[in-house]
Amino acid sequence: MDWFIRDFDHPAYFTIYADKAEDASQEGPALAALLDLPPGSRVLDLPCGWGRLHPHLRTRGLEIVGGDLSVLNLSKHQADHPAPLVRLDLRALPFRPGCADGVFCAFTSWGYFATEEENLRQLLEFARVLRPGGVLLLDLAGRAFLQAAVAEVEGYWLDFLEEGYQERARWSPDGRRIRTERTCQGEAFCHDIWIPTNAVIHTFLREAGFAVSQAYGGLDGRPWEDGAERWIYRAIKT
Repeated sequence: MDWFIRDFDHPAYFTIYADKAEDASQEGPALAALLDLPPGSRVLDLPCGWGRLHPHLRTRGLEIVGGDLSVLNLSKHQADHPAPLVRLDLRALPFRPGCADGVFCAFTSWGYFATEEENLRQLLEFARVLRPGGVLLLDLAGRAFLQAAVAEVEGYWLDFLEEGYQERARWSPDGRRIRTERTCQGEAFCHDIWIPTNAVIHTFLREAGFAVSQAYGGLDGRPWEDGAERWIYRAIKT
């Protein structure tokens, strides 16, 4: 079983990521502004998780449709932020071609899959469901920043006592993926995410039919730089 099928559909997910609820008040308005679509635009939030960013997209007058694989996340989303929601696999979206003005992909939600072909397929699906000139906002972790942060603690278990879990991060032997092991509520979890270079990201976006219009190095829209904590790409379907 792929790690994300279990890890994101377990109740402990909401304990491990409890801090993201607070972060949403900053991240949501900032990312919605960087998406920069006019009111009335139809935006697919993929994956939407429990909908923490949904209110901030809706506040801008956008028509939001959420999609996620996790039944648990979708149930919480519907309870907290009622909206049109679809259970889906990012590699095969159940939407017709050209149905959306924007795709919103936040919090390093590209790179889950084991092969480059599958990760390209996700981008190809994003391009398929966008109209010509439609916008993809791709919000990723900056690789150099992540490398520096992990180097100080790699291989060591860290205790997050108030949050209720332990965590250990390590790079894969080939240096392509970051593997974050966690123990929470007596169970073990392991996220395994591909963290590509900036050059590779541009290559994959181009192969999927996108042209990067802007690349940002933070939520405040500052210019992209290699050491930025976040790499945020606004890409246009060509």
